[in-house]
Amino acid sequence: MLLEDHVRKNKRDTVLICMFMVILLFSVIFAIGLALGFPPYFTMAIALPIALFYIVITYSFSVQTVISAAGARPANPQVREEKMLIYKAEEMAIAAGLPQPKVYVQDSKDINAFATGKKPEESIICATTGAIRQLNNEELEGVIGHEMSHIKNRDILVMTVTVAVVGTIAILAEIALRSLLWGGGGRDSKKGGGGAILIIVAIIFIVLAPLFSRLTYLAISRRREYLADADGAYLTRNPEGLAAALEKIKNDLPDDPKGSKTVAPLYIANPYKRALRNSIWSTHPPLDERIRRLRSM
Repeated sequence: MLLEDHVRKNKRDTVLICMFMVILLFSVIFAIGLALGFPPYFTMAIALPIALFYIVITYSFSVQTVISAAGARPANPQVREEKMLIYKAEEMAIAAGLPQPKVYVQDSKDINAFATGKKPEESIICATTGAIRQLNNEELEGVIGHEMSHIKNRDILVMTVTVAVVGTIAILAEIALRSLLWGGGGRDSKKGGGGAILIIVAIIFIVLAPLFSRLTYLAISRRREYLADADGAYLTRNPEGLAAALEKIKNDLPDDPKGSKTVAPLYIANPYKRALRNSIWSTHPPLDERIRRLRSM
């Protein structure tokens, strides 16, 4: 499949993933209502509006939430290294045919970067001080090209929103299970028969939903990293720049992670734990495999 075909498929998948997250969140709320003993029709009537309302709120405040969680600040054009970062973001935006994103900096020795935003016109690229000080021009360009590709491919929206939804599902499930443990089950549990079976199924779903949602999210994240690597190399016309940057990231073990772990999947590499081998629990594909693919282009 050609790179352009991958990009088109990625955009279609974005719509499907957003729909899936709405359905999953609705299902969790519905299951919680059943487990707590509320009538099915009443639970269904309130679950969908709550799920849709939450997605809208998450969409509205997603960028501010990510920037706050990362502890990032706007880049200072008076600082030479940060001025270079702004220039590189402008160059990559021109190459991608996109509006220039806002540029932020995270004060951390870790070599890393991420992109966020609801759409290309409101996008943000953030790099760590470790990245802008330790990467040379070609390597920094490769990293910015990778992040610009996330913006171009609409990854920033789906990844930012799904981070929030996955976290919410985990919180809701924990609250529901604690309520059931302390409350002794839903009101329908005394009725037996079909009501009891529905409650049991609902509880099983509540237990499994956080695991299922996280595994789905991690699989999406890993696949999109490969595509952003390839598309970023296409933008810079220099796969070696990003490959060399990933090599430095691989050798630079995390020793100064900043911000919340909830936004770790948004970075070019996990700031808390490097992905050095294949695992369904990894937020990113293995660095060695990413480097190999880039150098085979």
